[in-house]
Amino acid sequence: MSQNRIQTFDLLKGIAVIFMIQVHIVELFASQYFFNSHIGKILLFLGGPPVAPIFLIAFGFFIAKSNKNMLQLFQRGFYILIVGLLLNIALNFNLITSVWRGRFDIDVMPYIFGVDILINAGIVLLIMAFIKYFIKDNVVFLIIIVAITAFLGGFMMNYTCEHGALQYILSVFYGTSRWSYFPIFPWLSYTMSGYIFFFLLKKLDFNKIDTFNIKIISGISFLVFLFFTFNYAVDIASDLQNYYHHRLVFFLWVIAFAGFYGFFVNETEKLLGKSLIFRYIKWLGENVTLVYIIQWIIIGNIATEIFKTVLSEYSLMLWYVSILAATSIIAYLLLKIRRKIFN
Repeated sequence: MSQNRIQTFDLLKGIAVIFMIQVHIVELFASQYFFNSHIGKILLFLGGPPVAPIFLIAFGFFIAKSNKNMLQLFQRGFYILIVGLLLNIALNFNLITSVWRGRFDIDVMPYIFGVDILINAGIVLLIMAFIKYFIKDNVVFLIIIVAITAFLGGFMMNYTCEHGALQYILSVFYGTSRWSYFPIFPWLSYTMSGYIFFFLLKKLDFNKIDTFNIKIISGISFLVFLFFTFNYAVDIASDLQNYYHHRLVFFLWVIAFAGFYGFFVNETEKLLGKSLIFRYIKWLGENVTLVYIIQWIIIGNIATEIFKTVLSEYSLMLWYVSILAATSIIAYLLLKIRRKIFN
């Protein structure tokens, strides 16, 4: 069962990668008309709840599962933070050099210090090192912290700073700027939810719900849940400022969605996990950090040239297939080279 659940996380992360690449293309390549269209909003939704929250829930789960001590977690957190800053430079390299050449007259600092998910993950890991050492598996206390963290994400929006270096620091913690994509509040809540899930998995017997009747009831419940709440979720997820700095109610919606969604992805893994396409998707999930970096470097640098100019959905699809293929090939080759060097 344990191994199956790890495979399920790889599948969840792999599906998230597929949705993530398309949403980055829609955000940066698609014309404003397509971006605001109904299909554009659906694509933004698919790049929302099934992506970043799933990455962070999985991140929290494996922090809890890890045998690393506090110092090792600190070291890993600082490493991820540095990689995140370097990625910001790499994905915006074309833009930065274009500004240096006088092609554009814009401030590059928000692009260099944008709080993307790797920046979030690095700082969150520093926080989780303390939580793992001092709070450990006190689930009740952890749930209280999650609720406070999710609440602060919306509440702190009333106290913003838009001047000087302080705005760059505060943007890491809550939504004080347009480049604060994944601030600690509310996004820490998802990592902590994954952390809590690990301990619940150890304490509770989930085999009791692994029955045909429960699966049918869960499927019907999921459909009813989506029927009554889907428009609400799409409205939040397709409004990027609202999505990045969402409030407690949407956090609760995402957790409910993730529970249903994770359950059915787990069932899919049992049935189809060994098929070629699903092995490929799981491979993407297994190598998510490398794939994330590669796709952003490709998309970010191309976006400088064609930012929001692609009108046709067919052109967007071609960009998507090409970038997914290029990312997969480059990741495969880099992993092969690394194995040859270190083995």
